[in-house]
Amino acid sequence: MRCDDMRERLDDLWEDGETSEVRDHLAHCTACAEYYRDLRLVRSGLRLWNVDQSPAPSLGFAERLVRQLGDISNAPSVADFFERVGRRFVYATLVLTFLTLLALALPATGPVRGLSAADMPAQEAALTYPDPMVDIGLQEAPDQAPMETPAPVANEVK
Repeated sequence: MRCDDMRERLDDLWEDGETSEVRDHLAHCTACAEYYRDLRLVRSGLRLWNVDQSPAPSLGFAERLVRQLGDISNAPSVADFFERVGRRFVYATLVLTFLTLLALALPATGPVRGLSAADMPAQEAALTYPDPMVDIGLQEAPDQAPMETPAPVANEVK
């Protein structure tokens, strides 16, 4: 008889008693004999545990148990955590979407964005004055004279 088959049959044979075949195998196989000994010790320990009386609950046990169960029901759950995180994610997504749409909808010029030299018409670009901090001697085209500003026209009174 194989050891695996023997170990499966030992639980069934516990109530019926040992057969001659089982006794012969246990006499020759030390591994199965140790397994059988451990099985007997576990079963006898379970019988002793069943005989031992459980202690009676102390006064106020039911009241304390109900109070603790009430405290557990008020504790924050995992679902509450994911609900808060989900709301924050939705709000952040809405804000980013709104800002993206606002950036796309704003015109390139206006009070929020100033005019650049490329956006100005040619007449307005001609009226701009050069920066006084720039060195006038470093011009791009030396053969061109710097642009002169027109002299103010005097109004004659008649």
